[in-house]
Amino acid sequence: MKTKRAIIFLSLWLFLCAVSVCQSTAHAERVDLDGMNLVFVDARNSTGYYVDTNSYEFKNDNEVTSRVEMVKADIDRLYLYTIHFDRAKKIYQIMNSIVAEYASKEKVGGSAAPLQEQPYASGSPLASVVDYIFNPIP
Repeated sequence: MKTKRAIIFLSLWLFLCAVSVCQSTAHAERVDLDGMNLVFVDARNSTGYYVDTNSYEFKNDNEVTSRVEMVKADIDRLYLYTIHFDRAKKIYQIMNSIVAEYASKEKVGGSAAPLQEQPYASGSPLASVVDYIFNPIP
């Protein structure tokens, strides 16, 4: 009798676990790109850099916060960042990030915590992003 109860309990537990896994997979959060105007800016190897022209928040003549998307085609990843740039100091700070599968747009990670300011080099993809923001090419 105890063995029968144990088998029933184990079967019910496995069923509930399977339902839970199916529900979490079916309701996976997706990256919402609606309302964005992503413009291609630069590419290096298999990584493309895009800027959302609808997201610009200018602080002054040298500082802006914008959404920037990096697509790494070779590993099916999309990285969506909110980045604050200071072109006078040539620094940037990632304010938050989202990581997703590129093909499905399904979120796989990210962070809401700002990172430390970092320098960017002239000629780098981020320098191209800053140049595009302050001097857009029609």
